[in-house]
Order: sequence, then structure tokens, then C-alpha cells
Amino acid sequence: MSTERKGQSDRSEPLDALRGLAISLVIARHYVGFGFGVFGVDLFFVLSGFLIGGILLDTRGQPGYFTSFYGRRAFRILPLYWLLLLAVPPSHAGYYLFFAQGIPWLQFGRPLDEPASITWSLAIEEQFYLILPVLIFWSPRRWLLRVLWSGVLLAPVFRWLLDGYLPANSWEYLLPGRLDALFGGVLLACLLRGYCRSPILWAALACLPPLFDAAYACFVGFAPFNLLSPVALICCAAVWSGATTQQRVAARPLIWMGRRCYALYLFHIPVSDVFFGFGFGSYSSFIALPAVCVLAEVSWRAIESPLIGYARKRFARAKSGMIRVGSAVSPSRARAERPTRR
Repeated sequence: MSTERKGQSDRSEPLDALRGLAISLVIARHYVGFGFGVFGVDLFFVLSGFLIGGILLDTRGQPGYFTSFYGRRAFRILPLYWLLLLAVPPSHAGYYLFFAQGIPWLQFGRPLDEPASITWSLAIEEQFYLILPVLIFWSPRRWLLRVLWSGVLLAPVFRWLLDGYLPANSWEYLLPGRLDALFGGVLLACLLRGYCRSPILWAALACLPPLFDAAYACFVGFAPFNLLSPVALICCAAVWSGATTQQRVAARPLIWMGRRCYALYLFHIPVSDVFFGFGFGSYSSFIALPAVCVLAEVSWRAIESPLIGYARKRFARAKSGMIRVGSAVSPSRARAERPTRR
């Protein structure tokens, strides 16, 4: 059986395609300066909250809750990450080993000027992984939703404060400024599992943070806008049907990129820099694109897929508890299908 078909039933092709869209936007941003490429980062954050939050909601209260989650995350993230760190200057290794890539922004007002500095977004996700499992495990349902909503609504406040007292745009590289995307994704997972039954809550989730930013701009004349997280939430909502029914989608290149997005994310800048160093100049990115795709395929087959398969067997977990899309917006049906409180 090919690695492409292994665990096919455990994956959602629409969500893989959404990952592929996100990494395509990120690469386009870095390779050709595509302005809307920054949307890819927000899309990744919302997807992370949605997928990881869903996993934790499904396994809450089960034996090995923490062991299974962190074991799988370690096998998924650390091998390739450590490989990338071989190119990091020793003086900067501490930032990367502890996922503290945001600290240089606090110290110097700028990121580290090296290819591995792209992992600032991975650092935010790792910090998020330290908080979310504990939050979901210990919080009753009603308090969990309140905490998540608080994070979504406070994110604009954090952005204003960070932008007012720290170097410009620091909020982009720090966890508090990204909570609306991450917690918004978790709330989306809650909605699909019957935790939130009102479509009005979903509309508020998509609209309130940018409205807060806009209100601040009206009174102060400036705001660190982050309008892309709601758009990312809407994109996730658009694939609800495919995510819950495992419908096949036609965007095969995006699915391919989505399943290999981690290697593409880590290595697309280092590979481009290698070709630039060999004197290819402005053509470096165009030559690097097929090269990094080949590298991602080799990484998927030789490293990632085997380790994912091993971790899946070593750290078994519950199947998804997502309900059908219709019940997510129908109060009577949601009450009948929602999971019992643990």
C-alpha cells in the first residue's frame, strides 16, 4: 500500500486542500511578494485551532489524554524541526530549542535574519499546544466556551497594547495577538460537536474581532488590523460538509501540498537561499519551487509518513466526535446528538 493511501480514512481531503491553499499562499508571499500571502498564516492558525481542538475535545477524559497528544505532536513536529536547526547559528539555538522566536522582537524590534526565523509561527502554535490541552481537560463545557470566547474578544485588545508599548508589528509574532485565530478555530470545532448551537454565535465569532479593531481605528486613527482571521474561519466553515462526510475534492495539487505542507513550510526559504547563494539571483525562487517540492516528497515518504504511522499505533486515540453540519445549526438535532458531559 502506498504512503498516499495509508490512513486515508483518517484524513479529510477538503481540509488537506485548505492546508495546501495556506502553504501555497505562504510560499507565494516569500517567493514573489504576493500581498495576500499573509492570509496563509492566519489560515494555518485557524486550522490548527480547529484540528487540534477537535482532537482534544474527542479524547478529553480518556486514559493517556496528555501522553497521546504530546507523543503524536512530538513525532510529527520535532524530527524535521531538529533537522532545520542544524543550520541555525549556535548563538541563536536557545530561541529555537525553546520555541521562543518572538523574543528577538522584544529585544531588537525585528526577527532574526536567517532562514529558520520563519518558524516564528510554529513557535506560536507550540506555545498554544502547552495551553490548550490543560484548558480543555480541566474546564467544564460552559466555562470552556467562555474562556475561548474571552480569548477571541481580547485578541484585539492585546494587539492594541502590544503595538502601543512594543516595537511596531510585534503582535504579529506573539501568541496573545493571534488568539482570535487559534481560539476561533477551537470554537469552530466545538460548534461541530454540538457545544455551540446558535448560528448567531458563529456570525459573532467571524465579525466581532475586526469590528473591535475598526472601532479603535475610528477613535484613535490607527489600529493594528487583523481582518484575515475571520476570513480564515469562513474558509474553514466552507469545507464543513466535506470534513464531516469525507467527500472527495478535485483539487489534487492542493491536497498533495496540504499533506506535505510541513516540509514545504520549513524548507522553502532555506532552499531558495541556497540557489540564491549559487548566483541564480532573481530566478532563485522559480528554481527553488520544484526543488522544494521534491524535497517535501522525499521527506514525506522517508521521514514523516513512517513516523506518523508509528505514532498513530503507539499513541492511539478516539475517533472524531464531529456531528453532521445540519445538526451544528439545528438546536433540536444538536441536543439529540451532542456528546454527554464528561
